[in-house]
Amino acid sequence: MKNEAYRAKNWLNRNYNLSRQLEADQRMLEIMRNRLGSGVARYESDGSESHDPDRAKARHDDALLEYSLQMEKVEKEARRLTEEDLKTRKAISELSDPTHRAVAVDRYINRLKWDKVAALEHRSVAQVFRDHKDMLEKMAEVLRSGKYD
Repeated sequence: MKNEAYRAKNWLNRNYNLSRQLEADQRMLEIMRNRLGSGVARYESDGSESHDPDRAKARHDDALLEYSLQMEKVEKEARRLTEEDLKTRKAISELSDPTHRAVAVDRYINRLKWDKVAALEHRSVAQVFRDHKDMLEKMAEVLRSGKYD
């Protein structure tokens, strides 16, 4: 693979880690949401002497604040990923070959595994790898324009 094609591959792959981080943070948000839901029952007094409603309320308020901060983080990451995916999509749309565009979208926007891309394109994995190599060389030309820095 030529240096420019390798740089094109890295540029197309730049959103992968963003996507994985967003997915992990969304899972964390779901866990926090579930904890908040189950925390409501503990917030109520069970009638025992050891229950401190003020402490329970403070814990619940802290959990709500944590949840709110996590939600804000997830929304910010989702916005950034969407912006970067749109930029990637725009660059991919400049490729003239429809097979190259399809492979690029499935791999770098939809983040599908190679066997799934091959199945969707009705091609062998080896042929998809060849298409990918050709696409990277064409993408290097698109990126050389400097519009996507």
